[in-house]
Amino acid sequence: MATPPDQSKPTREYQVATPLLSCAFDAGGRFLFAGGRDRGLVIVDTSSGTQSVIPGHDSWIGSIVRAGDGLVLTSDYQGRVIAWDCRNGAPQPRWTLEAHPCTIYALSVNLGSGTFASADRDGLVRVWRTADGSPLGELPRLEFPAYGVALLPDGKHLVTADRQPQKPRLQVHDLASGKVLLSVDVTELSGYRRVEDIEWGGIRGLTVSPDGSQIVACGRNGYDGPACALLYETGTGRMRQKLASDLKGGFYYGARFHPNGLLLTVGGDLGKGELRFWNADGAESKGVITLPGPATAFDIHPDGKRFAVTSNVGKGSYPDSGLITLHESPV
Repeated sequence: MATPPDQSKPTREYQVATPLLSCAFDAGGRFLFAGGRDRGLVIVDTSSGTQSVIPGHDSWIGSIVRAGDGLVLTSDYQGRVIAWDCRNGAPQPRWTLEAHPCTIYALSVNLGSGTFASADRDGLVRVWRTADGSPLGELPRLEFPAYGVALLPDGKHLVTADRQPQKPRLQVHDLASGKVLLSVDVTELSGYRRVEDIEWGGIRGLTVSPDGSQIVACGRNGYDGPACALLYETGTGRMRQKLASDLKGGFYYGARFHPNGLLLTVGGDLGKGELRFWNADGAESKGVITLPGPATAFDIHPDGKRFAVTSNVGKGSYPDSGLITLHESPV
């Protein structure tokens, strides 16, 4: 690692009128997509430095993922998925799918099998063909809202994260049979308060390692923190590491494995945010980039040398606008 991560400097910032929830680069790395609490999809052309907003969704845009064949998939809180083709200039819709009857909380892509999965508020998880959005199947409905979904690299298994009060769960499913092969209660990320009967915590982000051997669940340890990420063995469900932040009252919203082996986590509380770099084989923090507001999402550029972070900022105690920051990767 030539440069310490916390010495990284942003190369460009873009202001957005509404808070942001998600972002992703296209496979060519030219376009950065970002969405949040608005119908408009933000597109940053990293070649020209221009920023635009394009229509297509009728509700908040909660999940964005890079897919194969030049596509980027976006989903919203009304259950719509749009595939944007980025191969010939400005992104254009290739297909639009009314995938769910309610809020889609998460998308996951498997490049090898050409498939993607979607998970919704009612606990329904469906699998689709990426090229045309045609349906391939669905799992038996989960008992609680499905806040996270991750297709494993083998294309045969899928991980879900539900919002069960007091015991949010990770489950590994066999796609062919729909059977649950492994179920793990992630009590460390519960923020349940009996006096209100509300689950304030839960699993806020889910990812798997490139080889499929590890599952990362993001959230907050207990009711008041700190923000943390828990690493589990996919085969056994054993927790290997607990990565805790200095964000006392915040959440981790996402994690991603960098090609160099580091694990990156993103999160924040009301007043600040962070992108932290971890040694993936241990609980050692290698550096942190501090952000002016809670960071909700990030993506690593396909070249592995750049990355983008979305965070939310505002003058009051509640962030009311968004910020996209582009960085040159220090790792």
